[in-house]
Amino acid sequence: MKRITIPFTLLLALQAAQAQIETITQVIEPALLECRYKWVQKKDTLGTDIVVDTMVLHIGKNVSQCYPQSTFFVDSLVNTPDGRELFGKLFDAAMEDTTGTIVIPTSKIVNEFYYKNYPKGKLTTWAPRATVYQIEEDYEKQAWALVDDSVKTVCGYKCHLATCSFRGRDYKAWYTTQLPYSDGPWKFNGLPGLITEVYDTKNHYHFTLVNIKKNNLTPVCFYNIRSELQPEVEKISRIDFLKQLPRIDKYDFMETDYHQY
Repeated sequence: MKRITIPFTLLLALQAAQAQIETITQVIEPALLECRYKWVQKKDTLGTDIVVDTMVLHIGKNVSQCYPQSTFFVDSLVNTPDGRELFGKLFDAAMEDTTGTIVIPTSKIVNEFYYKNYPKGKLTTWAPRATVYQIEEDYEKQAWALVDDSVKTVCGYKCHLATCSFRGRDYKAWYTTQLPYSDGPWKFNGLPGLITEVYDTKNHYHFTLVNIKKNNLTPVCFYNIRSELQPEVEKISRIDFLKQLPRIDKYDFMETDYHQY
């Protein structure tokens, strides 16, 4: 009986999450492309302790929106009364499960939504936690160096290599001019084509394109996710936000330059 109830509860949870998202969605503009990346975070030197999530990127003419799939599901679910009840049932079921097959829904790597060029000239990070934080910074390109005579196929596209240093880490990125969008996962942008793979040289964080969608796209939207108990949004600088976050492993955040402050 339990095996029947849990999938049905998950279906109800997904429906509740979708209903909640529809009530907090502000459409910005139509999407031209939807990309999904496999996002891997390594948490030990042997690479045996890893966290995997899916990063979703919606690209429009002027604005792009990027977020982890797990964050989208959890935040849209727990911010509605019915969703919180279903989340509680999923939590209880996971606690009672002795097989390890039922997983508690949770954000896997970060609980953040990224909006490039929104508002114009800015990159906005929306971070729903006990307090909802809004981090606004200048929307700038990374200082990429293109590598000659470098070719690789990623997700079926011919790609070329570029490198950069960005906020405390050195990165290698593969991009394709077959998809003429100067965008990529997380905060990456500024190459002469879509970034299909990007990783830091220590391979603590690694994004790989796994799926492209060109038709019947969800628009580029702003998700005004916030707790009913925290209706106000706290604006905070990027550095102050990073400095107050607890480090849960020794590999630190993607941006490590906050140690300088």
